[in-house]
Amino acid sequence: MYLQNKYTRWYYSIIQKAQTRVLPNNTYIEKHHIIPRGLGGNNSKLNIVNLTPREHFVCHLLLTKMTEGNNLYKMRHALGMITNIKRIGQGRYVPSGRIYEYVRKCCVKAYKESWTEEKRKTHSEKLKNYNAKLDKTTEEYEKRIEGMREKHRNKVWTEKAIQNRLNNCLKNAEARKGKKWSQEHRNARLRTYIEKNVDIATKVFTLHDTGLNNLQISKVLNITWEKVKYSLLNRKDFEMYQNNL
Repeated sequence: MYLQNKYTRWYYSIIQKAQTRVLPNNTYIEKHHIIPRGLGGNNSKLNIVNLTPREHFVCHLLLTKMTEGNNLYKMRHALGMITNIKRIGQGRYVPSGRIYEYVRKCCVKAYKESWTEEKRKTHSEKLKNYNAKLDKTTEEYEKRIEGMREKHRNKVWTEKAIQNRLNNCLKNAEARKGKKWSQEHRNARLRTYIEKNVDIATKVFTLHDTGLNNLQISKVLNITWEKVKYSLLNRKDFEMYQNNL
């Protein structure tokens, strides 16, 4: 399971030392699985050892240098998780900038290796099937959407987050400057929009046929005026999509 190298020796040296020592009663400790659960370890007492926060972090750091293949991916992910723990305990270990940079690189590698082209296609198909079967008229769906809206309304954006988002928008705008979308790209965007909003568009058409204007429709359905306008401009495409269902 583990590679036979110096990191493995260091790892078991920390474990053996922790198993034989006696710490003061007021010492803050964290439980560590000697063989991680992701690698087949269990919750038995023989597989759990009490470590200080620093030892716990170092052990997870060493595990990324003791494994390979799919096990390496799991240990990189676990290292990222333990670094981003929000619950700060007594004497919680904070890694140095150099070590934190290594951790973040591990997370990026784990993410890239996990999202293969095949997995991306499978995930895309699942989303398409889910959205195709999703009934947006149910009360359960409305509650979920309202919960998401409430979460975003109460979200507190830090100055750094706002600046990063602004920089990304400016960067993307600069990259698109002077470039025109191809007709194929436009059609693909329109098709995606229609698939996601066909139920709302149907309601828009029904209200519009009764004589309501765009602003009145937007207030009745609690949607933006632009969405009403866009739906009406592409009414023929929406109706063609419904006829082909």
